[in-house]
Amino acid sequence: MEKVRQQVEALGLQEQQQLIVDLITTSAPEVQLSLLVPSVTAAASYVKWRLVTNLQGQDTPDLLVLLPPELQLEVLLYLDGPSLLHASQVSKAWHSIIMNINEVWLKQCRRLGVNMSKVPGWADWHKVYITSLRQQVSLKNGTAFSERFMQLQNCKKAVKAVDYQDGFLCTVSEEDYINIWQLDMNIPVMTFPVERAVSCIKFHPNSLLLCGHFVGTLTSWDLSSMNQSRCTVWEHSSTRDHDNFKNRFKMHAGPVFSCDFSEELDLLVSGGADECLRLWCLSAGKQIKSLSNQDHWVLRVILIPDLSLTTKHDIVYMTRENVKKVSWPSNVKQDCECDVPEKGVGSSASSSRPYGMIEKISDNFKISLNEGHTNFFTPGLQFSSKYIGIIKQDAEEKHANLCVFDIETFKLEHNISLNIKVKKLLALGNRYALLLTMGSVLYSSTLVIIDIVTTKIIGTRSIPHSKMTTPDGAQLVVGDVEWLNGLGVHLPGHSRSLSTAVQAENSNCATRTGAGKKYASQSYRIETSVSSMNTVPHGNTQCLNVEHNAVSCPKRKHKSDECCSEPCGGETAMDHTSLDASCCAHSDTQIDSDVALHAECAGDQCLMMDTSPEVKACQALEQPSFLVLAAGVLNEPGRLFTLWWAQSRHTHKCKKE
Repeated sequence: MEKVRQQVEALGLQEQQQLIVDLITTSAPEVQLSLLVPSVTAAASYVKWRLVTNLQGQDTPDLLVLLPPELQLEVLLYLDGPSLLHASQVSKAWHSIIMNINEVWLKQCRRLGVNMSKVPGWADWHKVYITSLRQQVSLKNGTAFSERFMQLQNCKKAVKAVDYQDGFLCTVSEEDYINIWQLDMNIPVMTFPVERAVSCIKFHPNSLLLCGHFVGTLTSWDLSSMNQSRCTVWEHSSTRDHDNFKNRFKMHAGPVFSCDFSEELDLLVSGGADECLRLWCLSAGKQIKSLSNQDHWVLRVILIPDLSLTTKHDIVYMTRENVKKVSWPSNVKQDCECDVPEKGVGSSASSSRPYGMIEKISDNFKISLNEGHTNFFTPGLQFSSKYIGIIKQDAEEKHANLCVFDIETFKLEHNISLNIKVKKLLALGNRYALLLTMGSVLYSSTLVIIDIVTTKIIGTRSIPHSKMTTPDGAQLVVGDVEWLNGLGVHLPGHSRSLSTAVQAENSNCATRTGAGKKYASQSYRIETSVSSMNTVPHGNTQCLNVEHNAVSCPKRKHKSDECCSEPCGGETAMDHTSLDASCCAHSDTQIDSDVALHAECAGDQCLMMDTSPEVKACQALEQPSFLVLAAGVLNEPGRLFTLWWAQSRHTHKCKKE
């Protein structure tokens, strides 16, 4: 042994190292352990410390990689979305594992509030999550919406009532002139005068317009000529032309505040200051039923028809004291002769009653708005496919609650405390609610978006002030409300390849129901100049001037929406993931415009732009967008404020009036 030791000592240092390495690597693990442990134990303390320091980063077992796929899934399900994105940057192995487990990202999408019904089952849920997270970030920092002002034609006074339906916007001015706009082309399609003193409107494009009047009557107007009359020339602007008039409904004993109708049921519902809820035959103009002696003015009515004719039709209406729901059977035997006309209606009854057995109408549910006479009435009765929502506010207007009830049973599902003064509940979805609150500056208001599941405010937006023309605020209307059911790839600002497939699939299975109508996203075509846009309607030489504050995204190509084939800056897939994680990890903390821009740029593809002077001067873009809100502007005749969901790199705040 001594001779062997002397021979080893005679070797050089490198030869000794090689001898030890060869001895260790050629032995079994048990032999290696039996050789190394005594040697390390006998070494000096400094050597042991150096060994520990050097070995910490070497040959550490990667537990995530060693786990079987089932346990990998269970471990990753405990993490939230930003943590998963951070973990995917640890190594390529972790990146591959995390990005390829779709169940993990499916859970994160549900937690984030994605509208799952709008995403096909084969979708890449990681991309869906990233898209939805960017949208949520844009809501927080105020870049999700862009605003435009529209100057209405033949409108010399302020707008007092607005309605939106399926990509068309209908307005009525204080001069009682109707303007109907096709928003995807940004052109007026019809304008005509109606009877005086309009208080509220409700319309279906290419079909029918209903007007409630302050004198207590309602009138219906034929819109079937909308398809043929694009940009009608207003040759009758100086006279009251009633060629479109159909029926007059007499009458309420006071102003009409709200109306709703269903052409399938041939039914019109109205409420007003006479404390009556009245039901009318839409085609005949005759009253069918009157529910009188309500506790106060009927301020809002919602007709929820059962188009399958298998259960019941519902009407939900709001007074200053209560919210009530009435129902009646929808199925009717054609040979039934149980039509009993009310006094003054007439004796003839149709053998076919599409509105059902309305004589069996019953008051099913009731919600008190002023228990103990301590609450201040706040307008806004809204509904979704699952919920009914109202605002309860104390008399001093210092504390408000958003109360969300089940639409069928009126059972309280969510009671969200709000430390803000609410002017109106504008809209309600299955996930989010849209509120109108007091603005931070004079002559302004603020839109507030509430997540009804997490009870948190996820975004705000300042808008110009508009004067209430009715107790329920008929001068403003919410546009497409599908985004309130959840975020996702059906909204602007997403991967175009995935969204195209989703839109194709949705178009094949689109259905329309009374309780939850589907609103298609509109493609808003813009002719962009330095600060304004002039659009010449087809067949009309009169120009429409529209001011818009949204600057088109500089990543888009000229005259094209197609994405670049290469990522920005030649980034690899790992680079994109790092960028996604860096911005998403801060989604629950302070978020600024730079983070939102990074979130917008990070992804598999990005858009570029042609920077030539000709392109900058005038650029035709087809930017996916849909209407969020439209409102008449205070003290500005014929001026309409519109807010759009159209994600852009540059989105300016509303001007302080």
